Amino acid sequence: MPTVGLTGATGFIGRATLTALVEAGVNIKALVRPARHLPATQGLQCISGSLDDRDSLSQLVSGCDAVVHIAGSLSGRNYVDLARTNAAGCRRLIEAMQEKCPEARLVHVSSLAAREPALSHYAASKRAGEDLVSTSGLDWQIIRPPAVYGPEDPALATLWRLLARGLLPRIGSPQARFSLLHVSDLAAALVRSALAVETAGERAGRRLVCLHDGREGGYRWQDIAEIASQRRRGPVRTIPVPPALLRTIGTMNLFGARLTGRAPPVLVPGKVAELVHPDWVCDNTQLPRCPEWKPLKMFAESLTELPGWSRYR
Repeated sequence: MPTVGLTGATGFIGRATLTALVEAGVNIKALVRPARHLPATQGLQCISGSLDDRDSLSQLVSGCDAVVHIAGSLSGRNYVDLARTNAAGCRRLIEAMQEKCPEARLVHVSSLAAREPALSHYAASKRAGEDLVSTSGLDWQIIRPPAVYGPEDPALATLWRLLARGLLPRIGSPQARFSLLHVSDLAAALVRSALAVETAGERAGRRLVCLHDGREGGYRWQDIAEIASQRRRGPVRTIPVPPALLRTIGTMNLFGARLTGRAPPVLVPGKVAELVHPDWVCDNTQLPRCPEWKPLKMFAESLTELPGWSRYR
């Protein structure tokens, strides 16, 4: 029975991936911050620590056949704040694997934002993490998911409630396109990638993969409005959100964080640049060496399962 290490297990994507690993029947070693907890589960061993702690990372990866690295930072006052986790933390994990399990596969969860590193400090920090993985010498695979959604994500709950009421805030150009992926499909892809069997002596990793839900060309804002209109059996009004307003809010958030020394909210100027970017479409829907993976959840069928929908429709 293989052993899989997991970082970021208490987060939105991490919880779904942990569930998928449990269902796969593998042994799991999860890195968990001291203040966080996971429910006791058969086959699960929790390692207390963080990406800053080399000892806990060594303990995490020892004996692992694969490591799924999800932990990352979404917000920071500058590049250094974000790179502390997204790059330096990734480097420490790689070093631990090189020492303790050099033959193990590293499945690194990046972001589609890494495709455009000049847009934001976050995007640049995720690209830096990718560069460290791709030059590590490990058996690696980098997954760049697009916008990931699901019923357990509180961050987008307000958007789903507004949609159920017939309102859609539109950020950026009406012609902008973006891919979507349900969190359960992403979790399944990560598990498949971690457990992929080598074929004819060829390693399954060392590839960068983008994933989406199978809708070629992605979605426009109008597509989202039409899908919601069909589900609620009523019209959906699109409300443009001025980018200038978002930039002002983002600048104020960043100024407040620098003034107080606290971590800023996710919405900072760099995040606004990502939100208004016109093209976040993925062009790859299949994991190499995992032809059995395919997305099972389309947005049109999943919308009514999202938080707040049934209450307000």
